[in-house]
Amino acid sequence: MKQTKKNEEAYEAFLTFGTYEKAGEALGIPRSTIYDRCKAYEFETKMKSDSKPFSLPTEEEDDVDVEEIVDMLHKRFQRKKKHKESKKWIQIGVESNEPFGLLWLGDPHIDDNHCDWDTLKEHLSIINSHDRIFGCSLGDFQNNWIGRLSRLYGEQETSKKTALKLVEWLINNMKPMILIAGNHDMWSGAGDPLKWMAGHRAVMEDWEARIQLNFPNKTSIRIHAAHDMPGHSQWNPLHAQTKMAKFKSNADLYISGHRHNWALAQLEEVEQKKIMWLARARGFKYHDTYAFVKGFEQQNFGQSIMQVIDPRTDDPFLRHQCFPCPRVGLQWLRLLEARPK
Repeated sequence: MKQTKKNEEAYEAFLTFGTYEKAGEALGIPRSTIYDRCKAYEFETKMKSDSKPFSLPTEEEDDVDVEEIVDMLHKRFQRKKKHKESKKWIQIGVESNEPFGLLWLGDPHIDDNHCDWDTLKEHLSIINSHDRIFGCSLGDFQNNWIGRLSRLYGEQETSKKTALKLVEWLINNMKPMILIAGNHDMWSGAGDPLKWMAGHRAVMEDWEARIQLNFPNKTSIRIHAAHDMPGHSQWNPLHAQTKMAKFKSNADLYISGHRHNWALAQLEEVEQKKIMWLARARGFKYHDTYAFVKGFEQQNFGQSIMQVIDPRTDDPFLRHQCFPCPRVGLQWLRLLEARPK
Protein backbone atom coordinates (compact mmCIF):
# COMPACT_ATOMS: atom_id res chain seq x y z
CA MET A 1 0.00 0.00 0.00
CA LYS A 2 2.81 2.44 0.79
CA GLN A 3 4.34 1.99 -2.66
CA THR A 4 0.97 2.45 -4.41
CA LYS A 5 0.52 5.76 -2.59
CA LYS A 6 3.99 6.90 -3.69
CA ASN A 7 3.18 5.96 -7.28
CA GLU A 8 -0.04 7.97 -7.16
CA GLU A 9 1.75 10.98 -5.66
CA ALA A 10 4.36 10.89 -8.43
CA TYR A 11 1.68 10.67 -11.14
CA GLU A 12 -0.25 13.63 -9.71
CA ALA A 13 2.96 15.68 -9.59
CA PHE A 14 3.62 14.81 -13.22
CA LEU A 15 0.11 15.98 -14.21
CA THR A 16 0.57 19.19 -12.21
CA PHE A 17 4.00 20.21 -13.51
CA GLY A 18 3.86 18.67 -16.95
CA THR A 19 7.33 17.03 -17.09
CA TYR A 20 9.14 14.31 -15.18
CA GLU A 21 12.04 16.68 -14.46
CA LYS A 22 9.86 19.34 -12.83
CA ALA A 23 7.85 16.73 -10.94
CA GLY A 24 11.08 15.24 -9.62
CA GLU A 25 12.34 18.65 -8.51
CA ALA A 26 9.10 19.32 -6.71
CA LEU A 27 9.20 16.01 -4.83
CA GLY A 28 12.97 15.99 -4.37
CA ILE A 29 13.53 12.67 -6.14
CA PRO A 30 15.32 11.79 -9.40
CA ARG A 31 13.59 12.01 -12.79
CA SER A 32 14.09 8.28 -13.37
CA THR A 33 12.27 7.47 -10.13
CA ILE A 34 9.33 9.73 -11.10
CA TYR A 35 9.17 8.03 -14.47
CA ASP A 36 9.16 4.52 -12.97
CA ARG A 37 6.48 5.42 -10.44
CA CYS A 38 4.27 7.01 -13.06
CA LYS A 39 4.48 3.96 -15.29
CA ALA A 40 3.76 1.73 -12.33
CA TYR A 41 0.71 3.82 -11.43
CA GLU A 42 -0.57 3.73 -15.01
CA PHE A 43 -0.22 -0.04 -15.02
CA GLU A 44 -2.02 -0.35 -11.66
CA THR A 45 -4.83 1.91 -12.88
CA LYS A 46 -5.20 -0.06 -16.09
CA MET A 47 -5.34 -3.32 -14.17
CA LYS A 48 -8.09 -1.92 -11.93
CA SER A 49 -10.11 -0.58 -14.88
CA ASP A 50 -10.03 -3.82 -16.82
CA SER A 51 -13.43 -5.42 -16.39
CA LYS A 52 -13.44 -9.13 -15.71
CA PRO A 53 -16.33 -11.55 -15.52
CA PHE A 54 -14.82 -12.98 -12.37
CA SER A 55 -13.11 -11.91 -9.16
CA LEU A 56 -9.79 -13.18 -7.86
CA PRO A 57 -9.41 -14.33 -4.25
CA THR A 58 -7.40 -12.34 -1.77
CA GLU A 59 -4.28 -14.34 -0.93
CA GLU A 60 -2.31 -14.26 2.29
CA GLU A 61 1.39 -13.46 1.98
CA ASP A 62 3.53 -16.61 1.96
CA ASP A 63 6.38 -15.07 3.96
CA VAL A 64 7.01 -12.60 6.77
CA ASP A 65 7.01 -8.90 5.98
CA VAL A 66 10.23 -7.64 4.43
CA GLU A 67 10.77 -5.24 7.33
CA GLU A 68 10.81 -8.23 9.68
CA ILE A 69 13.35 -9.93 7.42
CA VAL A 70 15.55 -6.81 7.53
CA ASP A 71 15.31 -6.68 11.34
CA MET A 72 16.18 -10.38 11.60
CA LEU A 73 19.19 -10.03 9.28
CA HIS A 74 20.37 -6.99 11.21
CA LYS A 75 20.18 -8.84 14.54
CA ARG A 76 21.89 -11.87 12.99
CA PHE A 77 24.77 -9.68 11.77
CA GLN A 78 25.16 -8.09 15.20
CA ARG A 79 25.29 -11.54 16.82
CA LYS A 80 27.82 -12.86 14.30
CA LYS A 81 29.97 -9.74 14.70
CA LYS A 82 30.08 -10.18 18.49
CA HIS A 83 30.84 -13.88 18.04
CA LYS A 84 33.75 -13.12 15.71
CA GLU A 85 35.16 -10.42 17.98
CA SER A 86 34.99 -12.78 20.97
CA LYS A 87 37.35 -15.15 19.16
CA LYS A 88 40.14 -12.67 18.55
CA TRP A 89 41.85 -14.43 21.48
CA ILE A 90 39.97 -17.46 22.74
CA GLN A 91 40.33 -17.66 26.51
CA ILE A 92 41.00 -21.09 28.04
CA GLY A 93 41.25 -21.31 31.81
CA VAL A 94 43.73 -23.86 33.18
CA GLU A 95 42.81 -25.06 36.66
CA SER A 96 46.33 -25.56 38.01
CA ASN A 97 49.76 -23.91 37.86
CA GLU A 98 51.43 -27.30 37.46
CA PRO A 99 53.50 -27.92 34.29
CA PHE A 100 51.61 -29.47 31.41
CA GLY A 101 52.03 -30.27 27.74
CA LEU A 102 50.21 -29.80 24.45
CA LEU A 103 51.03 -32.25 21.68
CA TRP A 104 50.37 -30.53 18.34
CA LEU A 105 49.63 -33.25 15.79
CA GLY A 106 50.49 -32.46 12.20
CA ASP A 107 48.11 -33.42 9.38
CA PRO A 108 47.00 -37.02 10.10
CA HIS A 109 45.32 -37.91 6.76
CA ILE A 110 44.26 -40.93 8.76
CA ASP A 111 42.45 -42.67 5.90
CA ASP A 112 45.39 -42.42 3.49
CA ASN A 113 47.18 -45.63 2.49
CA HIS A 114 50.44 -44.07 3.69
CA CYS A 115 49.39 -42.71 7.08
CA ASP A 116 52.29 -43.44 9.45
CA TRP A 117 50.40 -45.53 12.02
CA ASP A 118 53.57 -46.45 13.93
CA THR A 119 54.31 -42.83 14.80
CA LEU A 120 50.67 -41.78 15.20
CA LYS A 121 49.94 -44.51 17.76
CA GLU A 122 53.19 -43.72 19.59
CA HIS A 123 52.24 -40.05 19.89
CA LEU A 124 48.75 -40.92 21.08
CA SER A 125 50.26 -43.21 23.72
CA ILE A 126 52.41 -40.30 24.95
CA ILE A 127 49.30 -38.12 25.29
CA ASN A 128 47.53 -40.81 27.27
CA SER A 129 50.55 -41.60 29.46
CA HIS A 130 50.20 -38.36 31.41
CA ASP A 131 47.19 -36.64 32.96
CA ARG A 132 48.48 -33.20 31.98
CA ILE A 133 49.24 -33.75 28.31
CA PHE A 134 46.48 -32.86 25.85
CA GLY A 135 46.17 -33.35 22.12
CA CYS A 136 45.81 -30.53 19.61
CA SER A 137 45.38 -30.94 15.86
CA LEU A 138 46.47 -28.64 13.04
CA GLY A 139 43.94 -30.03 10.55
CA ASP A 140 43.44 -32.40 7.62
CA PHE A 141 42.18 -35.31 9.68
CA GLN A 142 41.20 -37.18 6.51
CA ASN A 143 41.70 -36.94 2.74
CA ASN A 144 38.01 -36.10 2.19
CA TRP A 145 38.46 -35.96 -1.60
CA ILE A 146 35.85 -33.86 -3.46
CA GLY A 147 35.18 -32.81 -7.03
CA ARG A 148 37.74 -34.01 -9.56
CA LEU A 149 39.89 -35.25 -6.66
CA SER A 150 37.23 -37.84 -5.81
CA ARG A 151 38.93 -40.13 -8.34
CA LEU A 152 41.68 -40.55 -5.73
CA TYR A 153 39.33 -42.70 -3.65
CA GLY A 154 40.11 -45.33 -6.26
CA GLU A 155 43.73 -45.26 -5.07
CA GLN A 156 43.05 -45.84 -1.36
CA GLU A 157 41.62 -48.82 0.43
CA THR A 158 39.68 -46.83 3.04
CA SER A 159 36.12 -45.82 2.15
CA LYS A 160 34.55 -42.51 3.07
CA LYS A 161 32.39 -44.21 5.71
CA THR A 162 35.40 -45.88 7.31
CA ALA A 163 37.37 -42.62 7.16
CA LEU A 164 34.77 -40.91 9.37
CA LYS A 165 34.99 -43.76 11.88
CA LEU A 166 38.78 -43.35 11.97
CA VAL A 167 38.55 -39.59 12.50
CA GLU A 168 36.15 -40.08 15.40
CA TRP A 169 38.48 -42.75 16.85
CA LEU A 170 41.40 -40.31 16.62
CA ILE A 171 39.56 -37.50 18.38
CA ASN A 172 38.41 -39.85 21.13
CA ASN A 173 41.98 -41.05 21.72
CA MET A 174 43.84 -37.73 21.65
CA LYS A 175 42.27 -36.02 24.72
CA PRO A 176 41.53 -32.98 22.56
CA MET A 177 41.89 -29.39 23.73
CA ILE A 178 42.18 -27.56 20.40
CA LEU A 179 41.03 -28.86 17.00
CA ILE A 180 41.64 -26.92 13.80
CA ALA A 181 40.02 -27.87 10.50
CA GLY A 182 42.33 -27.83 7.48
CA ASN A 183 41.39 -27.38 3.84
CA HIS A 184 40.60 -31.11 3.41
CA ASP A 185 38.23 -30.94 6.40
CA MET A 186 36.63 -27.66 5.31
CA TRP A 187 35.73 -29.16 1.94
CA SER A 188 32.76 -30.67 3.80
CA GLY A 189 31.30 -27.16 4.15
CA ALA A 190 28.58 -26.51 6.72
CA GLY A 191 28.16 -30.25 7.22
CA ASP A 192 31.67 -30.77 8.56
CA PRO A 193 31.39 -33.82 10.88
CA LEU A 194 34.36 -32.61 12.93
CA LYS A 195 32.12 -30.07 14.62
CA TRP A 196 29.80 -32.64 16.15
CA MET A 197 32.66 -35.04 16.86
CA ALA A 198 34.40 -32.29 18.87
CA GLY A 199 31.20 -31.45 20.75
CA HIS A 200 31.84 -29.24 23.76
CA ARG A 201 35.03 -30.94 24.92
CA ALA A 202 37.47 -28.94 22.76
CA VAL A 203 37.93 -25.64 20.98
CA MET A 204 37.00 -26.28 17.33
CA GLU A 205 37.86 -23.68 14.68
CA ASP A 206 38.15 -23.55 10.91
CA TRP A 207 41.70 -22.87 9.65
CA GLU A 208 43.09 -20.95 12.64
CA ALA A 209 42.66 -20.25 16.33
CA ARG A 210 44.30 -17.68 18.57
CA ILE A 211 44.37 -19.13 22.05
CA GLN A 212 45.24 -17.57 25.40
CA LEU A 213 45.87 -20.04 28.21
CA ASN A 214 45.17 -18.40 31.57
CA PHE A 215 46.56 -19.84 34.82
CA PRO A 216 45.43 -19.28 38.41
CA ASN A 217 48.63 -17.32 39.19
CA LYS A 218 47.57 -14.70 36.58
CA THR A 219 50.20 -15.70 34.03
CA SER A 220 49.21 -16.57 30.48
CA ILE A 221 50.57 -18.13 27.28
CA ARG A 222 49.37 -17.11 23.84
CA ILE A 223 49.30 -19.51 20.89
CA HIS A 224 48.57 -18.60 17.29
CA ALA A 225 47.79 -21.92 15.61
CA ALA A 226 46.68 -22.29 12.01
CA HIS A 227 46.47 -24.98 9.38
CA ASP A 228 48.79 -22.68 7.45
CA MET A 229 49.90 -19.05 7.55
CA PRO A 230 50.36 -16.66 4.60
CA GLY A 231 53.87 -16.41 3.15
CA HIS A 232 56.29 -18.86 1.57
CA SER A 233 60.01 -19.25 1.01
CA GLN A 234 61.73 -22.28 -0.48
CA TRP A 235 64.73 -21.47 1.72
CA ASN A 236 62.91 -21.00 5.03
CA PRO A 237 60.05 -23.33 6.06
CA LEU A 238 59.22 -20.91 8.90
CA HIS A 239 58.95 -17.83 6.72
CA ALA A 240 55.17 -17.59 7.25
CA GLN A 241 55.49 -17.89 11.04
CA THR A 242 58.26 -15.27 11.10
CA LYS A 243 56.10 -12.90 9.08
CA MET A 244 53.15 -13.43 11.39
CA ALA A 245 55.28 -12.91 14.51
CA LYS A 246 56.77 -9.69 13.15
CA PHE A 247 53.68 -8.01 11.80
CA LYS A 248 50.42 -9.61 12.93
CA SER A 249 49.81 -11.02 16.40
CA ASN A 250 51.53 -11.13 19.77
CA ALA A 251 51.93 -14.81 20.64
CA ASP A 252 54.38 -17.10 22.41
CA LEU A 253 53.99 -19.86 19.83
CA TYR A 254 53.22 -19.64 16.11
CA ILE A 255 52.49 -23.09 14.73
CA SER A 256 51.00 -24.58 11.56
CA GLY A 257 50.97 -27.72 9.45
CA HIS A 258 49.64 -28.24 5.90
CA ARG A 259 52.89 -28.34 3.90
CA HIS A 260 54.06 -31.77 5.10
CA ASN A 261 57.44 -30.55 6.31
CA TRP A 262 58.66 -29.55 9.75
CA ALA A 263 60.87 -26.93 11.34
CA LEU A 264 61.32 -25.41 14.78
CA ALA A 265 63.04 -22.24 15.94
CA GLN A 266 63.19 -19.74 18.77
CA LEU A 267 63.08 -16.03 18.11
CA GLU A 268 63.64 -13.09 20.42
CA GLU A 269 61.42 -10.13 19.69
CA VAL A 270 63.35 -7.27 21.29
CA GLU A 271 60.63 -4.62 21.28
CA GLN A 272 58.08 -7.00 22.77
CA LYS A 273 60.71 -8.31 25.24
CA LYS A 274 59.59 -11.82 24.43
CA ILE A 275 61.09 -15.12 23.40
CA MET A 276 58.74 -16.89 21.01
CA TRP A 277 58.64 -20.22 19.22
CA LEU A 278 58.06 -20.72 15.50
CA ALA A 279 56.96 -24.22 14.52
CA ARG A 280 55.66 -26.29 11.65
CA ALA A 281 54.56 -29.91 12.13
CA ARG A 282 55.16 -32.36 9.31
CA GLY A 283 52.16 -34.65 9.79
CA PHE A 284 51.76 -38.39 9.30
CA LYS A 285 51.48 -38.85 5.54
CA TYR A 286 54.70 -40.79 5.08
CA HIS A 287 54.89 -41.63 1.37
CA ASP A 288 53.44 -38.53 -0.25
CA THR A 289 52.95 -39.03 -4.02
CA TYR A 290 52.38 -35.31 -4.56
CA ALA A 291 55.65 -34.48 -2.76
CA PHE A 292 57.48 -37.15 -4.77
CA VAL A 293 56.25 -35.75 -8.10
CA LYS A 294 57.15 -32.19 -7.09
CA GLY A 295 60.62 -33.26 -5.96
CA PHE A 296 60.18 -32.46 -2.27
CA GLU A 297 62.34 -34.33 0.21
CA GLN A 298 60.70 -37.03 2.33
CA GLN A 299 61.31 -36.02 5.96
CA ASN A 300 61.37 -38.60 8.75
CA PHE A 301 60.75 -36.59 11.93
CA GLY A 302 58.69 -33.70 13.27
CA GLN A 303 55.28 -35.33 12.74
CA SER A 304 54.11 -33.53 15.88
CA ILE A 305 55.45 -30.69 18.01
CA MET A 306 55.37 -31.03 21.80
CA GLN A 307 54.81 -27.79 23.73
CA VAL A 308 55.66 -27.88 27.44
CA ILE A 309 54.58 -25.02 29.71
CA ASP A 310 55.55 -24.29 33.31
CA PRO A 311 53.56 -21.24 34.52
CA ARG A 312 55.31 -21.28 37.93
CA THR A 313 58.46 -19.54 36.68
CA ASP A 314 59.34 -16.26 34.98
CA ASP A 315 62.40 -17.80 33.32
CA PRO A 316 61.42 -17.77 29.60
CA PHE A 317 63.44 -20.91 28.86
CA LEU A 318 61.92 -22.94 31.70
CA ARG A 319 58.45 -21.48 31.25
CA HIS A 320 57.90 -22.45 27.63
CA GLN A 321 59.72 -25.03 25.50
CA CYS A 322 58.92 -26.90 22.28
CA PHE A 323 60.26 -30.23 21.03
CA PRO A 324 60.07 -31.99 17.65
CA CYS A 325 60.25 -35.32 19.50
CA PRO A 326 57.34 -35.89 21.94
CA ARG A 327 59.38 -38.44 23.89
CA VAL A 328 61.92 -35.74 24.76
CA GLY A 329 59.06 -33.36 25.56
CA LEU A 330 57.62 -35.89 27.99
CA GLN A 331 61.01 -36.24 29.70
CA TRP A 332 61.26 -32.45 30.00
CA LEU A 333 57.78 -32.30 31.52
CA ARG A 334 58.74 -34.88 34.14
CA LEU A 335 61.92 -32.92 34.96
CA LEU A 336 59.86 -29.77 35.51
CA GLU A 337 57.48 -31.69 37.78
CA ALA A 338 60.44 -32.88 39.85
CA ARG A 339 61.80 -29.33 40.37
CA PRO A 340 61.22 -27.79 43.80
CA LYS A 341 58.23 -25.45 43.84
